[in-house]
Amino acid sequence: MRRSAWAVPAAVLLLGACGIQPDAAPREVPQDERARLSGVSVGGDASGAERIYLVGPGDDRLLWSVPRDPSSSDKLIDVLFLGPNEGERDEQFTTNIPTTVRVLSVDAEGSKLVVDVSSDLLSVSGNALVQALAQIVYTAGEIDGIQSVEITVESDRQAWPTGDLDATDEPLTVYDFPGLVRTAQPAYPSVPSGG
Repeated sequence: MRRSAWAVPAAVLLLGACGIQPDAAPREVPQDERARLSGVSVGGDASGAERIYLVGPGDDRLLWSVPRDPSSSDKLIDVLFLGPNEGERDEQFTTNIPTTVRVLSVDAEGSKLVVDVSSDLLSVSGNALVQALAQIVYTAGEIDGIQSVEITVESDRQAWPTGDLDATDEPLTVYDFPGLVRTAQPAYPSVPSGG
């Protein structure tokens, strides 16, 4: 009886010693091991406020985050309006923000970013406009502290469509555009029916 009382704690200690131990601090992953850790990577590693959102390849036309190297996070919106780079165009990435649209100003007001653009944005309609707005809102959301975006046209407030095509004149958030962005999250299984 005594022998079995010691066997369980000993087995627990032995199995615990075999596990992967956490690192005390972040560490660099060797270059040759990075390919195993990443999925699709376009143009380099994406992190922090160095990502913009473009329309990705494929029939689903979802937005993908792609890496950028702006001079500062304040310039991230300007970088978005440049559209896909040559490598991304080769990979079939596009944008629904017309190349004629100009950023007139970008100002942070607390957690809200006010993006003032030229009137060329008003030439876009339907799903293309919804995606163009989502590109701006998701990209702005990459900037530390920004939670909503007010998009004005030559300083005039507008009522914009959301992902469900309702119009709002309130500042937009990523929650206004559900299901428009490609995610690494696996699809959840359907809820079983009680039958």
